[in-house]
Amino acid sequence: MPEIWRHARKLFDEIPLRTTLIQTSLHRLFHSASSYADKRVEYPFGSGPRESNVVPRRLMISSLVDRGLYDEAIHGFKGLIVNEGRRINFGSVLAVLRAIGSLKWEDMVWSVHGLVIKMGFVGEAPVVTTLMNVYGEFGMVAVWKLFRDLPVKDVVSLSSMVALFGKNGEYDEAVGLFQEMLRDGFEPSYVTALSVLPVCAKVGLLSFGKQVHGWVIKWTFCYHGNVQNSLIDMYAKCGDLEASIQAFGRVENKDLVAWKTMTRGFLENECAMDALHFFSTMLSSCVAPDEIIVCDVIGAASEAGEQKFGLGFHCYCLKTGLLEFIAVGTTLLQMYAKFGQVGPARVLFDQLHRKDLIAWSAMVAAYAQSSQPSDAFHVFEQMKIANEQPNEVTFVSLLQACSLMGAQEVGKSIQGHLTKVGHICNLFLVSALIDLYCKSGRVKQGQAVFDQSPAKDMVCWSSLISGYGLNGYGSKALDTFINMLNSGIWPNEVVFVSVLAACGHCGMDDDAWYWFNSMQENYGITPELAHYACMVDLLSRQGKVKEALEFVKTMLVEPDNRIWGALLAGCRISNVPIEITEQVAYRVMDLDPENTICYVFLSNLYAEGGRWKDVQKLRRLLEERGLSKALGYSVAGSS
Repeated sequence: MPEIWRHARKLFDEIPLRTTLIQTSLHRLFHSASSYADKRVEYPFGSGPRESNVVPRRLMISSLVDRGLYDEAIHGFKGLIVNEGRRINFGSVLAVLRAIGSLKWEDMVWSVHGLVIKMGFVGEAPVVTTLMNVYGEFGMVAVWKLFRDLPVKDVVSLSSMVALFGKNGEYDEAVGLFQEMLRDGFEPSYVTALSVLPVCAKVGLLSFGKQVHGWVIKWTFCYHGNVQNSLIDMYAKCGDLEASIQAFGRVENKDLVAWKTMTRGFLENECAMDALHFFSTMLSSCVAPDEIIVCDVIGAASEAGEQKFGLGFHCYCLKTGLLEFIAVGTTLLQMYAKFGQVGPARVLFDQLHRKDLIAWSAMVAAYAQSSQPSDAFHVFEQMKIANEQPNEVTFVSLLQACSLMGAQEVGKSIQGHLTKVGHICNLFLVSALIDLYCKSGRVKQGQAVFDQSPAKDMVCWSSLISGYGLNGYGSKALDTFINMLNSGIWPNEVVFVSVLAACGHCGMDDDAWYWFNSMQENYGITPELAHYACMVDLLSRQGKVKEALEFVKTMLVEPDNRIWGALLAGCRISNVPIEITEQVAYRVMDLDPENTICYVFLSNLYAEGGRWKDVQKLRRLLEERGLSKALGYSVAGSS
């Protein structure tokens, strides 16, 4: 490209009369060429465009904005204003407004808006529409005024208004304005479809989204790439994964955005394995991934528990150079932490060339949720040495580490710091503090934190309910739950786990069964494994292992090791036939083959009954699985 510049400069020097048009063309060549190279390339034609030539400077502003150099663009725009005799066209205003919107400089918007009024551009629809979009970053008050004062409302301004309503959470207004457009006879553009489809996705308006899809077909926008991707996203977010897959299948030229949208759709519908298979198909189609879809795939591997895939994918990221992206390295770190491999997570963290706040917080969280919670504070100290300021997420992890360590005083000092810096109103931190104090047996302190919080979300209520149950205050746990319902908060599945666990720990059988049955009957929540585990645990604690087994047979989901582990615990404290204990123990061994406790327990039962062949059988099974644990034995039987 520099060779082209030299030829252009040679021709330029040979021209006797250099008009504005020629200088503008030369300037346009430079900026279009430099956009393919470094964003900060020096102007190669001497001192640059003459000060008397305003056109190249206007082009320069647009070029800088296109290349993401927003500060420089605004500086250039100020130069146009300051220099005497400069006339500003609305193209320059559009460019600088785009820069201000990207930087979210609200005060600057007001200044440029005043200039727009002064220069007489207030009647130019493109300028007003751009102003609306920028003001929309800060709320809808100014947007509404601009929209109402617009003398002629065209499809562009109406579509922008629909999009801004959706962006600011005013979904009813967005849908209403879209329907009003149709009633008033406006012929929508593909931008209109792109404005209303995300609203359907955010609110889950599947039926209305299907209507929009029908209009898209009628308006012949169905082959527009962005519209197709928006349809894929809408159906996935509305829970109709099959329709999303069909929409993806109708895309003729599948670009990376389409593959990313479909992959994210699988994840949003809890189909992590399908996301992994889909990514393999994408690679087979010779579509090169970017760091965004790679992070999604790593997340899918974590959700699916595919540790081997995750390890292989780490190698793929190394080979392709994708590990250079800090987001990819951080997501891999989180994957290893979720698999319980905090050592490899730390190695990966140390190898990151640049560590941002998210990476530091991820490493703190990895230790806080492991068997080495004290190391979370070591990383935190290193974080401070590196002059990286922690945020609320970092402190949530530190409080979780305090809970595991029983470090009440450290947690209290963190609370003091949070109060000082103004983070104490963050609801995640409130919940973590309640959890810390309740797990330390200081329920009154946990209640005080809860009472002092100006706002209370479901997580805070759930933490307090769980805390009361953990400390044996079953009645207070239920009272807290009732208070939550009376406050207008609709319970979710997590809250019901806290309620059922509290009832189970405190022996409140009737209440537990009442709320278990109410989940689906009154609140439309289908019981999941965690809820079944609470009920099985309740029965097993009472020694009702046979009843618990019958209950397990009625479950709508396949029981996991939590269910069978609770049953095994019931077998250990009650006098049940050894045949039942065998059935339960072998299921635990199948689901958790490295758990040696059930081997020991069953071996001791066999030894007590004189079943030495079965003891030897268990020994061989341990050896085959590469486990070592001293099994129970009898001196009389071995002599």
